[in-house]
Amino acid sequence: AAAQRFLADHYDTYANKTEPNERTLCGHIDLSPRGSKPWQPEYGIAGAVQNKAADATMIKEMAFTAALGHACGIDFKSADHLKNHPEFAWEKEILRDMPSRPWTRFQAERP
Repeated sequence: AAAQRFLADHYDTYANKTEPNERTLCGHIDLSPRGSKPWQPEYGIAGAVQNKAADATMIKEMAFTAALGHACGIDFKSADHLKNHPEFAWEKEILRDMPSRPWTRFQAERP
C-alpha cells in the first residue's frame, strides 16, 4: 500500500507544493505548462500511466499489484485535453481516453 501511495504522489519538491505535473512521481506532463523538455512540449501527452508495486512478501509469493492509468486516479480525457490544447489536434484520430483503473493483484500459479 505504501508503494501505491508513493507512485500516486503529487508533491513537487522543486516548487515545494502539491501540484500534479512533470516533476511529480505520478507524472502528469499533460498538465504541465513546462512540458518535459526536450522530450515533450508544454502540456505534452505523456506521463506515468503504468504502475506496478510489490513488497517482500508479495515477491516471495510471485505476486505484484498493478494499475493502469495514473496511480492517483485522475483520468486522462482526450476530448477535454484537445479542447484546452488545440495544438494537439493533429492527434485527434488516434488519441484515446486513459481512465485510471483500480490496483489489482496478480500472482503466478504454482504448477
